[in-house]
Amino acid sequence: MIALFERILLRCLEIICLALLVTLTTAVVYSATMRYFGASPSWYDEIASVLLAWLTYFGATYAVFLRQHMGFGGIVAALPRIPAVVLALVSELLVIGFFVVVAWYGYAVLAVAKWDSLLSLRWMTLDIVQSVIPITAVLMINGTLLTMP
Repeated sequence: MIALFERILLRCLEIICLALLVTLTTAVVYSATMRYFGASPSWYDEIASVLLAWLTYFGATYAVFLRQHMGFGGIVAALPRIPAVVLALVSELLVIGFFVVVAWYGYAVLAVAKWDSLLSLRWMTLDIVQSVIPITAVLMINGTLLTMP
């Protein structure tokens, strides 16, 4: 059951990353084409920045699920069994603790950000833009717990 949940989350992350990548690519190509014809869209710079940030956060979350993030596996492997287990558990707890703090304060920022918006797209408030932080932090906690060695 847990493996099924992990596979579903991983597939959703793949779809989100792919959709963000295609959207970002389309926006860049469209903007470059329109700029060539002298009609550059006013919204391009902000939307491209937001899409790139979202792609980075969701891509990092995908890497967490695949255990492809930075780590010191060689150090843990070189230690005797008990210190290696202790070090692995402490490092996992530190990672989870870090993402709990990121999720907590990322959520707290949303209350302030809802009163501001993008300059070129007034209907898109910054709480929508910044919501990627607590969402991916919670997903990274889940990814860490689901893929714990």
